[in-house]
Amino acid sequence: MNPKRIMNFLLILLCLMAPLSLAGAQEKSDGDKKPARNEAPEPRAKDGKKLLTALDLLKVAAVSAPRISPDGTRVAYTVAETKMEKDKEWKNVTQVWVVPINGGKARQYTRGDKSATAPEWSPDGSMLAFLSDREKDGERQVWMMMADGGEAWAATSHKGGVAGFRFSPDGKQLLLTAVDQPSKDEEERKKVKDDTMVIDHDIRMTHLWLWNVARKDEKRLTEGEYTVSDPQWSPDGARITYTTRPTPRADDGALSDVWILTIAGGEKKKLASGDGASDNARWSPNGEWIAYTGSLDRDPGPSTTYLYLLPAAGGSPKQLTAKFDLSAGTPVWSRDGRSIYFSTNVLEANEVFAADVSSGAVKQLSRRGAVTGITEISRDGKTIVGTMSGGGQPAELYKTSADFASISPLTDHNAWLKDYSLAETEIVKWKSKDGTEVEGLLTKPVGYEAGKKVRCC
Repeated sequence: MNPKRIMNFLLILLCLMAPLSLAGAQEKSDGDKKPARNEAPEPRAKDGKKLLTALDLLKVAAVSAPRISPDGTRVAYTVAETKMEKDKEWKNVTQVWVVPINGGKARQYTRGDKSATAPEWSPDGSMLAFLSDREKDGERQVWMMMADGGEAWAATSHKGGVAGFRFSPDGKQLLLTAVDQPSKDEEERKKVKDDTMVIDHDIRMTHLWLWNVARKDEKRLTEGEYTVSDPQWSPDGARITYTTRPTPRADDGALSDVWILTIAGGEKKKLASGDGASDNARWSPNGEWIAYTGSLDRDPGPSTTYLYLLPAAGGSPKQLTAKFDLSAGTPVWSRDGRSIYFSTNVLEANEVFAADVSSGAVKQLSRRGAVTGITEISRDGKTIVGTMSGGGQPAELYKTSADFASISPLTDHNAWLKDYSLAETEIVKWKSKDGTEVEGLLTKPVGYEAGKKVRCC
């Protein structure tokens, strides 16, 4: 989720904790039972519902990373929760869940004190893979389990662990991203327990490796003074696109370039030339085109991100959203290759749009006034899944048809919030000095009465 949206949501939740009045706050009579020493009464609103506290905020489950099974019947995803056990250190743990795409009870697939993240189905749908550091703290490897559940096993043993992975189209190989191992100097300092940290020194890059699932051996694909992210297989498994930056530092985020690597010979070619940055490359279903996002310069400040289209065989890129005023998010191809979906900020919301590949015409599909993201489209092209959150509702999974005619929730991991009295949030508008209309969010305290002044903070 956009960090700005996360901050807005947390601010709204904090506002929910500031009610105007509490049920039971009236002065108690002598005959009333007093609460036990050091035990505060449970805060409640006028309607009798509970009020959120700081402790309640830690109970919010973070739902993300939906992945549709190859047969289109199920969706794997992750749920992150804070484990608050008595006399134990609290920790955030993420687990893999699976829910039927046509609705039904979700099932937890992984358990324990170790997190399981980044779920991916094997291309034939027989297995479900994820990342976990179950064997060695801090060193995540790819783990696999049968698609119907059961005991998982470690599929990789890359030294130092794995940052991410992608199944090859035939399922025989894994494309790994992994951080380079410490230098000899770092290892020597570690031996003498020298934990001195020098900012912007000993920066470790991330590079690509190819892991053979059956043989359990690996081959390095990239190396050098740059860092790699977001690798994507071509549909035929012959090539890979990936993004490079000079370093993993946040300041270098605008210095990104997309490259294409040919597996057989190892040749590497920059996707687009020019002064602008490029990122988020995605292959068309037939492998003939590559869509990517890019800007006109490499300014680290705010700038418009456009959607581009480039022949995979080479050629000049086409700026597909040249007449679209908003920035385009990560492209998601329709299965027929005629449209490219993406989400972007629309004032206080995130909405989903679709760009026509032939004409470049952009159409808004979702109008929920919420944070709506698109993640994946089923192989038959009929079902879209993503995450959606609102003012009083943390992110949950949704599904919809390709035209967004109707949106249905798939998960409800934060159903417990229905027992709480939540504040209302509305969009307000006003004119600036130059007449420009400005929008903002107004969150009212729980128990707000129209016409009554409210003192803040």
